[in-house]
Amino acid sequence: MRTASKHLEELEWTGWPHDQIAIRGKAQWKELLGNASGCQNDMTMGVVRLRTGESLEPHSHSQPETYFALSGRGTVTIEGVVHAVDAGRMLFIPGNAQHQINNVEKDDLLILYVFAINDFSKVQYRF
Repeated sequence: MRTASKHLEELEWTGWPHDQIAIRGKAQWKELLGNASGCQNDMTMGVVRLRTGESLEPHSHSQPETYFALSGRGTVTIEGVVHAVDAGRMLFIPGNAQHQINNVEKDDLLILYVFAINDFSKVQYRF
């Protein structure tokens, strides 16, 4: 393992390919830690951004995931249970649990996400 240091402002937002947005949603993210970040370790961490009216549509993946809301307000639905999120809220999402994020507020919703896997591209999203 190596030490790593990244600042969110140094990175560009990434999103789903245009032809997949209708199914996956308009979420954008920045990978802070993981294979694509150049800071490969045993974990992947990044920030997902949802603007007003945007969502990360219902999906699942085999890896458990942790969310920590950094700013904004919205909802995260996990296995049909709706959780209100605002800055400071942590949610643990078990592997294979269906989940979704929605932002219906005026401010951007920023959520830190963490996977215990070294390469984000190995997370197989099922929509």
